[in-house]
Amino acid sequence: MTQTYGHKWTSNFGDAPKADHAWAKILGGLNGKQIANGLHRMIEVAAANAGSGKESWPPDATEFRAMCLHVQGLPTVAEAWTEALMGKYSHEAVKVAAEATGTFDLRSAKHSDKALFQRFERNYAIVQRRAQNAQPLDGKIAQGIEHDSGMKAQLARSHQEARDLIAAQNIPTDPKAARALLLAKLGIKREPSHG
Repeated sequence: MTQTYGHKWTSNFGDAPKADHAWAKILGGLNGKQIANGLHRMIEVAAANAGSGKESWPPDATEFRAMCLHVQGLPTVAEAWTEALMGKYSHEAVKVAAEATGTFDLRSAKHSDKALFQRFERNYAIVQRRAQNAQPLDGKIAQGIEHDSGMKAQLARSHQEARDLIAAQNIPTDPKAARALLLAKLGIKREPSHG
C-alpha cells in the first residue's frame, strides 16, 4: 500500500503495520493468496479508473477485504438467483448452489419466492466462501433450519391422513372413550374408582 499510495497512505496509517489497527482486525483471517488477490483487484480497479478523472484512492479496509475475497466471474446474489431460476449458469458456483437448493423447486418457482430465495441465498453464500478460499465448490451443504417450506405441507398431509384413518376405523378421539374401548378390546374390566 505504501508503494502504491505513498504519502496518501502513510499519512493516514503510518509506515509500519500495527496489530491493533482497524485494518489488521478487518483483514484478519485472510491468507496470503487472498491478500494477493485483493492487491491484484485493487490494481485492476485503479487501472479502470485511470483517465476517468477519478483520482487514485486508497480503499478502506472493508472495501479492500471485499477485493481480497472477489472471485472473477462470480455473479452477484441477484444475478445468480435469476440464473438459477432459468437453469443457465454463468459460473459453476451458481450451478452448485442451485443443485443444493433443488433444481426441481427452482424450475417451478417465481422470482418473488422469498422462502426459496433465502434457501438459495444461503447455499450460494456457502459456495461463494468455498470459491473465495480456493476450495472445491461441490460437496455436501448441510440443510439450514429454514428448509421446511415443503415439510410443513407434508406434515399437514400426514396429520390429515392419520385423522382420516382414525375416523375410518371408528376410533374415538376422546381420551376417556378411547381408553374404555381399548380396555374392552383387551377384556380388562376396571372398577370405577370412588374418591
